[in-house]
Amino acid sequence: MSSLKDKLAAHRAKKISVTGDAERVSSVSELLGADGDTDLLEMVEKAKTDGRYLSLPADSFLPDPNQPRKTFEHIDELRSSIESKGQLQPILVGDRLPSGKYPIIAGERRWRAICESSLVSEVQAIIRAGDVDELYLLLMQIDENNQREQIPAVENAMAMKRVVDICKSEGHDRAYAAKMLNVSPSQLSKHLALIYAPIVVTSLSVYGETQDVEVLYNLAKASEIKPTEVAELIDEWRSGELDTNLRKASKEIAVEAKQAKKEGKAQVDKDAESGSKGAKEPRDNDVPPKPKKASAVRLGFDNDVFMLTVEVGNKKLSFRVEAEAVVSLKGDIDKNWSE
Repeated sequence: MSSLKDKLAAHRAKKISVTGDAERVSSVSELLGADGDTDLLEMVEKAKTDGRYLSLPADSFLPDPNQPRKTFEHIDELRSSIESKGQLQPILVGDRLPSGKYPIIAGERRWRAICESSLVSEVQAIIRAGDVDELYLLLMQIDENNQREQIPAVENAMAMKRVVDICKSEGHDRAYAAKMLNVSPSQLSKHLALIYAPIVVTSLSVYGETQDVEVLYNLAKASEIKPTEVAELIDEWRSGELDTNLRKASKEIAVEAKQAKKEGKAQVDKDAESGSKGAKEPRDNDVPPKPKKASAVRLGFDNDVFMLTVEVGNKKLSFRVEAEAVVSLKGDIDKNWSE
């Protein structure tokens, strides 16, 4: 994997000094397996010579289902640009599938823009020569997406999770995945936390209201303890009634939630200690206490650990739960529900 690190380092180093059209040519040349100094026209000519250049109707191509970007904005602007200036850069595709279509590796926005055009009917493409390393391709797609037009934080988090999964399958830990993504382990953890955040929080990203990972992370963590308060805070911000900015407010409510969680744990420990001291020896005729009704039960996921929170009256009990126990609990629920 050292060669992968070297390729990524070289790719990111070029981003510092190269911008505009030259940057796009550099990115395409890397995906095509050429060096960064290769001219776009040279790549096209070489692809034509090798029989890897295509100009086909838009329906001859298939979008990549694993593309990190799920939301495509400003397609109308790109369509207008292609209609007036032509398709300046070919898309990159893989070998033809049994269906006869070509899978898109890079350039899905250009393909979508042409699909919506009434003036341009064909898409120019180059078939990539050789195998495509899944991890390298994914990392390049993440880089390119964020360079051209930042993708929603939640979509970025899902892509990062795929990087973590691929690294794990190859025997690497999360710290290695963070290095590949060029972020710190703590930044990676914050992104991954967004995957399990409630809809009231992720909707802020999905609808383009904010892509501030720090804000989304704080709200996600706070919602585990104060879901109602978080929802109210978001409503106030959307209506313009919040008397401070969202970043500051999200940090404050996250601190409050953390303190409430700490106090709740301390109370649970205290109750457990007093209960053990006042416990008496069981007798044969003792009647088991009547089960108390839980007002709320939530199962969350934080730093690879499942957390089960049970609210009984004013008390809140939190438990760390192993993955096997979660599977067993789900099985019990499915069994009893079906009965």
